[in-house]
Amino acid sequence: MIHKVIIGLIILLIPTMIRAQLFVDNELIPNTVIIKGKYFNGSGGGGYWSLDYLDSLGRVTVKESYHNKQLMSRQNIEYDNHNNKLFEIQTFDFNNPERTDTFRYEYKYSGNRIIYQYRKLTVNDSTVTELIKNEGDSVFVYKEMNYYYRPKTRKSDVYETIYTLTFSKNLLAGKEILDKQNNSKEITTYEYFDNGRLIRRAITRIPEPEIKSLYTGGPGCDDEYYKYKIDSKDRVRRFYRIINGKSYKIAVYTYDKK
Repeated sequence: MIHKVIIGLIILLIPTMIRAQLFVDNELIPNTVIIKGKYFNGSGGGGYWSLDYLDSLGRVTVKESYHNKQLMSRQNIEYDNHNNKLFEIQTFDFNNPERTDTFRYEYKYSGNRIIYQYRKLTVNDSTVTELIKNEGDSVFVYKEMNYYYRPKTRKSDVYETIYTLTFSKNLLAGKEILDKQNNSKEITTYEYFDNGRLIRRAITRIPEPEIKSLYTGGPGCDDEYYKYKIDSKDRVRRFYRIINGKSYKIAVYTYDKK
């Protein structure tokens, strides 16, 4: 059984993203060649937009981001037969125009489920995530090991994180992140509309930090609600974030058909 972790494009718009592709739902959008997104900071500011180019299967193969007329970044994406990323190639970065970065992925599957993921970040930096426990189709526990090489010491620092994912009706109902280094937990609960689209995301932090978390790139808080305007093909046209009862427009999408 393949679980839906977060529905559709909205995973890209939530400030606190789940790390690693393993936890991301790669939605296919057939009969579409380009998706244009316009993004807002929630208080009327804008100027940021994107173009996603799709292949014949409905997978995003090229992502471009812009500020006004200036190209800020371009990324090429290649997939395996399970529609999971094999390569993310940063072919242009406005801040480092001469640099090309390539992230490489490797997987081990049990049926359609990823039980092991290797992500190559640089020559010496990588992330390994593997399934260490599961209870039927309801609870999955993953261990993530991050390796960061320190040139001065010629040694790698290793950081361990444990993810516990709880599903209900094939949707992610809860996510617990245990940071072994800081001995802290972040517990996130999710609620959904009847059609499976995310309606609420709430975060509890243990221990509670002395300073509240800051959200960048737009309005955000640890307890958010979401609202959408949908087209006839169930694609998101407008996305809103609701914080303390106030609605903020975050993104508008248009779709070019084949």
